[in-house]
Amino acid sequence: MENLFIPIGGGNEIGASCYFYQIGEVKLLIDSGIRFSKREPFPDFEFLKALSPELDAIIVTHAHVDHCGSLHVLSELYPETPIYTTHETAQLLALMVEDAVKVRYINERNSPDLWREYKLLDQALSRIERRDFFDRIKVKDVEVVLYPAGHILGAASVAMFYGEGSLAFHTGDISLTPQETVEGAVLPKGERVELLVSESTYLYARKRFNRERSVEEFFKSVRETVERGGKVLIPAFALGRAQEIILLLSEGMRIGEIPPITVYVDGLAKEVTNIYESLLEREIFNYYVQPAPSYPGISFEEACRENLREADCILSTSGMLMEGTPSFIYGRMISRWRRSSIILSGYMVEESFGYKLLHDKSVLKEFKCQIRKHHFSAHSGGDEIKKLREELSPKKCAFVHGYPGKKEFKEHAHNREVIRF
Repeated sequence: MENLFIPIGGGNEIGASCYFYQIGEVKLLIDSGIRFSKREPFPDFEFLKALSPELDAIIVTHAHVDHCGSLHVLSELYPETPIYTTHETAQLLALMVEDAVKVRYINERNSPDLWREYKLLDQALSRIERRDFFDRIKVKDVEVVLYPAGHILGAASVAMFYGEGSLAFHTGDISLTPQETVEGAVLPKGERVELLVSESTYLYARKRFNRERSVEEFFKSVRETVERGGKVLIPAFALGRAQEIILLLSEGMRIGEIPPITVYVDGLAKEVTNIYESLLEREIFNYYVQPAPSYPGISFEEACRENLREADCILSTSGMLMEGTPSFIYGRMISRWRRSSIILSGYMVEESFGYKLLHDKSVLKEFKCQIRKHHFSAHSGGDEIKKLREELSPKKCAFVHGYPGKKEFKEHAHNREVIRF
């Protein structure tokens, strides 16, 4: 029987990651994410169900919602299929998916669909089997091993061993470079890799990013804003990016690149950082960087105004300034303050307000404050992906989780495309 790989979502796009593998008679699904689009938020589950009425295992690589945000919907479709992930991802996933559901229904708080999704999430969470890195998970004739992927806490690459020493390796979101909160990825050694499926978020980027230069420019943006009497808003992804930037701000103050300032962390980043502190057994919050206070009895908008009065810098979700989220509300408040700055630090989907702010002049002209963008990524860049490919030396390679140009179509796996290996 043929071995197949088919992207259900997240092939020639970033969002709704969902990847089907058939290895012999074993059927596996890796990830079940969402798109940041109200029109088509989920992977093509109708196609998946027609393709494979049953699955032998579901594996979740990490807790970013473009990889796990529809797990509860998938779980309802395959109620008997075991779900595997790491201990850290299981804990973070519960918080991230619940928040993604809440944001999707932000203007429909009394919708019966909202409460139905919460119920499905509870059911899915009760079925997750938590595993350590390098545990061997037997799925019929395939042995699945989760390798550390770097990227964020708990993130895993998926190795699928089959036959006489053959291996299919799915990177998930991966970073070979160590970060403040996670080490770099670990790759299999000396294995016969038949298929490598790799993310390609920055594989096709023309510009090569230098982290040291980005850090220097970030410190400069914060320092200059504070010195001219302005406020700093840093929209950040709640999971991974927020914790890295908190530690970066603390380091900048320690070495004198940033003057001592009060930083409030708001939105979902507060809760995620508390989980990071618990799992890593280290302090991330400190004297200067604190969770934003709660103000019982006043509206959230009034609380945001109070926080802006008290703090020099606000770090808040969402990282893309999605409308209705805390960072969007803060952004609107400081938009008229010429001395202040909004510092963007991550990827922006076209549907986000952050993307419009960077690319639509009619939106930008409404903002009198400074807009800065500094690149910090938890993904391997083009050079690292090429190094990864050379080290694993696969017989066949398929790239996903990216936007290929005309030159890159040959090796990029598109949604619904069948890759045989």
